[in-house]
Amino acid sequence: CWYIWWHRRQVVHVEEIQNPPRSAVSIAAISTNYALASMKSAVMNNTCKKPAEGLKMINVDASYDAAKGVGSTGAVIRDAAGGFIAAAHSYIPHVVDAAMAEAFALRDGLLLAQQIGCNRVEMEADCLEVITTMNEGGFSATAAAPIYDECCQHWMDFAAISISHCNRECNLVAHELARQALLAKTSFVWVDDPPNSILQFLV
Repeated sequence: CWYIWWHRRQVVHVEEIQNPPRSAVSIAAISTNYALASMKSAVMNNTCKKPAEGLKMINVDASYDAAKGVGSTGAVIRDAAGGFIAAAHSYIPHVVDAAMAEAFALRDGLLLAQQIGCNRVEMEADCLEVITTMNEGGFSATAAAPIYDECCQHWMDFAAISISHCNRECNLVAHELARQALLAKTSFVWVDDPPNSILQFLV
């Protein structure tokens, strides 16, 4: 059903869609991925960590308003000493569910890193589905599948990259960025100078 919805969305936005035979192949592939995804697992990490020397840490998170069908993302990049490098948040006017918002957050974190020239990074998120999906090759049987496909394309552009789970306490900066974007319905990027709203969480 979500695949049909996705095609409908593409038609509404005057985007090119696949022909019926190719769509059938895609749906079959997604069904297979779903069976594989049901057998996957991820390891939860309850400790905060800094990236290895020479790498940057990217934390990402998302917010979702089910009543309005909207979402937002937050991403922050820090160096090995924990120093602020850049941050971004983005408002998303059309989101199917929380899982899709989390996938958008991953994508936006990757885009932020590329925007400022970081190509050796460690990523963290508090959404286990994001961690499992990317560590298993980016296969998804959800409405977020096209977003994960995009993430995989960006992923290959990095010289070194990994992703792991962090608890919510370690992801407060990204969470606050996403929360602010949802409230203000805004999108913005900060480089070198963090917004006042996250200063207390950077300490």
